[in-house]
Amino acid sequence: MNRFVLFFILLAISSASFSQRFSVRSGDREFDDFNYKKAIEYYEYALKSDAQNAYVLRRLAQSYHKISYIEKAAEYFELLIESENKEDSDLILLGDFLKERGHYGQALFIYQQYLDIYPNDEDIKKEVENVTRFANETLKDLICDLESSPFNSIYSDFAPIYYKGKLIFSSGRQSKDYRDDKYDWNGEYFLDLFLYDENKEFSKQIVRFGNSIGSKFHEGSISFSADFKKMFFTRSNYYKGKLKRDGNGTNNLKIFIAEEKNGTWRVNAEFPYNSDDYSVGHPSLSYDGKVLYFVSNMPGGFGGTDIYRSLLIDGEWSQPENLGARVNTKGDEMFPFFNSRKSLFFSSNGRAGKGGLDLYVVNTDGGNFEAGHLGSPLNSSGDDFSLVLHTEGQVGYFASNRSGGVGEDDIYSFKIEQDNRINIVIKDSLGNAFVIPDQISVIRPKGVKVNYDDTEKKFSFDIKGEQSFRTLIEKYSYSPIDTVLYSYILDSEKTYHFKMKRSHDTPITNVNFLTKDKATGEFLIPDVLQVVEPDITDLHPELGIGNYNVNLKNNRSYRVFAKKDGYYALDFKFFCTDTLANMSHLLEMNKMPEEVVKEEYLPDDLASIYFDFDKSDVKPEAYFNINKVVDLLKNNNKLMVTLVARTDTRGTSEYNDALAFRRASATREFFVKEGINVERVVILALGEASPFDRIEGQTLEDWYRINRCVDFELNTFLEEQVEK
Repeated sequence: MNRFVLFFILLAISSASFSQRFSVRSGDREFDDFNYKKAIEYYEYALKSDAQNAYVLRRLAQSYHKISYIEKAAEYFELLIESENKEDSDLILLGDFLKERGHYGQALFIYQQYLDIYPNDEDIKKEVENVTRFANETLKDLICDLESSPFNSIYSDFAPIYYKGKLIFSSGRQSKDYRDDKYDWNGEYFLDLFLYDENKEFSKQIVRFGNSIGSKFHEGSISFSADFKKMFFTRSNYYKGKLKRDGNGTNNLKIFIAEEKNGTWRVNAEFPYNSDDYSVGHPSLSYDGKVLYFVSNMPGGFGGTDIYRSLLIDGEWSQPENLGARVNTKGDEMFPFFNSRKSLFFSSNGRAGKGGLDLYVVNTDGGNFEAGHLGSPLNSSGDDFSLVLHTEGQVGYFASNRSGGVGEDDIYSFKIEQDNRINIVIKDSLGNAFVIPDQISVIRPKGVKVNYDDTEKKFSFDIKGEQSFRTLIEKYSYSPIDTVLYSYILDSEKTYHFKMKRSHDTPITNVNFLTKDKATGEFLIPDVLQVVEPDITDLHPELGIGNYNVNLKNNRSYRVFAKKDGYYALDFKFFCTDTLANMSHLLEMNKMPEEVVKEEYLPDDLASIYFDFDKSDVKPEAYFNINKVVDLLKNNNKLMVTLVARTDTRGTSEYNDALAFRRASATREFFVKEGINVERVVILALGEASPFDRIEGQTLEDWYRINRCVDFELNTFLEEQVEK
């Protein structure tokens, strides 16, 4: 009898041991396949047989961390550290977890415990330095209104993107178009794309987007071309009816490209750097369509997932370029968003922050950019990610799993109402001595007061974010600095450093121009009077009719262009010195005979070419008009053309001036390529300064369209220019 009882006791122990091993193996299989919710079920069952199993505790902490159940993850990390069977490396896992949640003091305490055991671990020493810096760093908060979006569900809602005045987002909510399959990572339905239109009645505000591109697996974050005709989107590795996995059985993510025709989206290509062996996703296309930012865990990166970019060159995407340590960390960088101001927004859990994934921004216009934290309330102790900013710059959306939400992840809208602080520090170009200018002013926008801090030797002023501003810095015996700078709405304080060059070697001379009718001697006001070389400078009468003054640098060649209806154009060159002969110039303009005047008028259908919003690329439909004007110039060597470039009124004046110049320059290239001397093609960049009248009944969009143009104005000039 005793032997019989002992047999069943041993059998029960053996069965329990087998059951535990089976549960752990099953949990490992689900964990390796990223099915964390199923893995948790197996691990928790195994823990019932051995509550001190450090391996199972570790896997449970990691699994709950992966699905953002932070409180449960913290609970199991605590049990793991208390376990007698823990490994020393578990201290690093806990330290990283605490740092990611923004608990820097606790993280330092845990890292120090590890260093007490391994005092020569240089990686952890560096981590301690970083966390110490994080703990002491003051994270600036934003003054902004935050609202939960009305379309949030009990599931994950994230990755918002603007689309034709509406909003598209990714969601784990159930889609009526596909079966009820769920994703084992977090137990939600597979991700789909949904469109939200607040202008429709409530029951029709949310519809599934892009049925023709959908699959029964994940469709996630997307990005559109500026004309909304092309879409880059993230999807499971499922193409042409086939689901592919890597050598470990993992179905990775890929970027697919779709085009819209007649209201229907069709997938026509993969991003060429997709792979079956790693994930590529979260695309963000630059406004001009020439740069694609994306996320990947491809080999050779800094951490889990890094941000890369690829350039469109001659119709082909270039080899991906890792954005480097200024953006990427040993953690995860995700959800890039690149806006028209060349600001790259992204999320990271490898930097200083409030906790989890936090939102950061870098400006890529230059080589020395640094990532800036976006502060509260955009960032929280939870995961904050997938920010998108409206083109107007002051409103946007992002996603977060912060407490108080409706579901796993929720989408929030924000509006920022704060001014940005701009600091300017000026030094001599030949050393480190501070320069106090005679005058520093913000030319545009007007009314900005500049203050000086004598202690820190800096000039400061407050200005609305996400706009350009023109600053003029002047000091006697130094060359002035006249520059256009930008303030970024989510970069609450920025310091610009300038070096002023002494101007002893390039003295300035005040040059005067008088413009007259050659026959009558009467003073004239030309329609256009410009210094066109080496830089473009508009001249305006300041001392009476036909009298113009401008300060020019000595010992340089200049070219002046004047035009007036009914007169021959005047194209005049001179070398500037401080002698009397080069300080005052009489420009006499000759009237044209009536038959010559008629030659300067182009048919209306040849007089203009048009551009897309915020673009300077010459469209193919403009080639016909350009070639006709080229032919006219080839057949009459006394003709020249003025390229009058305009923009619509959206954007800042400085930005539009630069955009108009880029449009005219791109157009001029066609003339030069056809053998027309560049001196016969003059640029007049008006920007938004002289828009066409808006006629009655004309829509605002049509008015914008006709102002996005370059007009051709023919001018006849005399080969011999008269100047006294």
